[in-house]
Amino acid sequence: MNLDNHILQVLDAEPRNARPVTIGDLSRQFGISPTVVLNAARRLVDSGQAAPAIVDVHGVPTLRGLVPLPGRSRPRSGAPAPLQQ
Repeated sequence: MNLDNHILQVLDAEPRNARPVTIGDLSRQFGISPTVVLNAARRLVDSGQAAPAIVDVHGVPTLRGLVPLPGRSRPRSGAPAPLQQ
C-alpha cells in the first residue's frame, strides 16, 4: 500500500469534528520524514481526495495538515474508500 492510501486511512478513522491531522502527526505515526508526508499531502489535496488545513505563517498561507472531505464516504472494512469522480 502506498503512503497516500495510508494517509487516507488515517483521515477516515478520525472523527468528523476532530482537529486537522497535521503533517507532524502523520510523520510521527508513519516514522518517516515530514517532507515525504508533505509531498503526499499535496498530492491528495491536488487530486481532490483530502482538504487542506491552511495556517498563515508570517502572512504566507502554509499547509499545516489535512482534513477529510465532507462528502467522502468512510470505508467499512478499513480499506480506503474508492475514489469518487
